[in-house]
Amino acid sequence: MAEADELRMNVAISCRILGMLGLVSGTTGHVSARIPGTDEMWIRCRGGAELGLMFTGVHNVRRVNFDGDGPGMDDKHAKPNETAIHGEIYRAHPEVQAVVHAHPKYALRCGITDIPYKPYFGAYDPSALDIVMKGVPIFERSVTVTNKDLASDMLKAMGSRDVLLMRGHGITVSGGTVEAATQLAIRFDELSQVMWDITTSGRQGIEIAEQDRNAYGARMGGNRADRPRTGWAALEGVEKWGWNHYIKLLEVNRIGLPDDAG
Repeated sequence: MAEADELRMNVAISCRILGMLGLVSGTTGHVSARIPGTDEMWIRCRGGAELGLMFTGVHNVRRVNFDGDGPGMDDKHAKPNETAIHGEIYRAHPEVQAVVHAHPKYALRCGITDIPYKPYFGAYDPSALDIVMKGVPIFERSVTVTNKDLASDMLKAMGSRDVLLMRGHGITVSGGTVEAATQLAIRFDELSQVMWDITTSGRQGIEIAEQDRNAYGARMGGNRADRPRTGWAALEGVEKWGWNHYIKLLEVNRIGLPDDAG
């Protein structure tokens, strides 16, 4: 499969995974990937044989510029109303290669009730602790981000972070690959579920010791690609394990992979 075709397919697969896990529902939410060496992206659009994100076809993923226009669009598909979320992130952050905008229920609940994200666990999921320790920025406007001005305000709230909680709306995350951004979105909502469950349990959560926070902080910091790989982390293909797990779940749940092009 050509690199461009694989990138397009991964955007479609990401939409199916997010739909399967409930981070998006119906036709809401969208995923995109920067096309390397261009000012264009693959983005999940609406229309065509529309079945919702959980059943995204390759045809739903169109090649457009950062404003959502270009020859990749046709009279059967329409760009997302919030295309500016993707385009403006790519313009502001050349290192970002993929963007996910979703409406997960637990992140929504935490946002509208102002539940703080606290370091209640470490070894359970060090990557989720990393989100907590870096802080969860919040975009206070509960509006559809339909233009560059709103996207600019959103970017100011997001700052240098790769996650953003959008109060009364959803989440936006970015990453170096479609796979990474997708799994970050999933982890962010799983973290939100833990925060919600603890708060609504009526019990007081116990934060982990500063010594343990610092230990994981040192482990998670820096460039992941530069870290020494030992044990299971040294095995071939380890970076695809998480992604492959979700692809297998698509099969088990009889959703499957996209098989159409156009």
